[in-house]
Amino acid sequence: MKTACTKCFKNLGVNSRSKLFSYIEGKGECSVSELTKFLGLRQPTVSYHLKEMSDSGLLKKRANGKSVIYSLNVSCPHDGKPCVVSGK
Repeated sequence: MKTACTKCFKNLGVNSRSKLFSYIEGKGECSVSELTKFLGLRQPTVSYHLKEMSDSGLLKKRANGKSVIYSLNVSCPHDGKPCVVSGK
C-alpha cells in the first residue's frame, strides 16, 4: 500500500501532471484534446502523462466514441478507500 501511494504522489511531482490533475479536478471530466489545448503540449506528450497517471491509479478513463475521457479516481485503486489526493 505505501509503495502504491508513493507512486501516485511521485506522479504529481511532475509539473505537467500536477497541472493536469488540478485541471481535471476542477472540470470533473476532460478529453485528451481539451487537456492538450490546456497544457499547450503535443498530444503524444499529454497522452503519455495521462497513461502514467492512469497506471498509478490517479485517473480513470472511459471511451466516448473516438475520444478518451479522463476523470479523477476518488477511490484508492489499491485498498478502495477514499484517495487522499482528491479534496472532493
